[in-house]
Amino acid sequence: MKFSTSSILKACCMLFVIPLLNGCVLSDISDQRPTEVITIDKSDPQWQQHLSRIKAIGHYQNQGQIGYISAKERFSSRFEWQYQGPQNYRLKLYSTVSSTSLMLQRHQSGLTLTDNKGNRRSERDAKLLVREIIGTDIPLEHLAQWLKGQPDENSNYQVGENHYLAGFSYNAEGALWTADYLNYHTQLTPALPKDILLKHSDQTLKIRVDNWTF
Repeated sequence: MKFSTSSILKACCMLFVIPLLNGCVLSDISDQRPTEVITIDKSDPQWQQHLSRIKAIGHYQNQGQIGYISAKERFSSRFEWQYQGPQNYRLKLYSTVSSTSLMLQRHQSGLTLTDNKGNRRSERDAKLLVREIIGTDIPLEHLAQWLKGQPDENSNYQVGENHYLAGFSYNAEGALWTADYLNYHTQLTPALPKDILLKHSDQTLKIRVDNWTF
């Protein structure tokens, strides 16, 4: 059964508002970009080795929490991300205190949104559907690399003294995004991001990745 934009917004409200009643949007991750970051040269051999390792991860999945803040709204949700390729990935958003969930699935013909009641909507234009749900154009096509801590090598990015990606700025279809990598799961090989702060204009997206499988 297909459903309308109003149904999408109602489902989003049910999903996202409930977690906010229990606390702030990932309050232990700052809303502000760090200012005192020590960086090293991009030619650093350890960074180049690390970059090669994360590039080699073509299929992976992770779980965690995502928080969104703008001048008009705030929400928080658990997420599960599974990536198999540029035309085959899915993002599940769900509440920990109710059965409400939304599944965004990318396929050859576009993007499909499905809720836990079996209602669904498909769009050839993935950006249009994401914009209706969240209110901003999150570049899903880049998210797969950004989650791994893999920058576009033609972008303006910085390498931290830990030899991992520290941050970058990237222009996606006229919108300037910045990302800061605040913490890593250093027990993994290669180390993969734990806390990420993404910003665009007056919008902030906080991501905490709890678990990685690759």
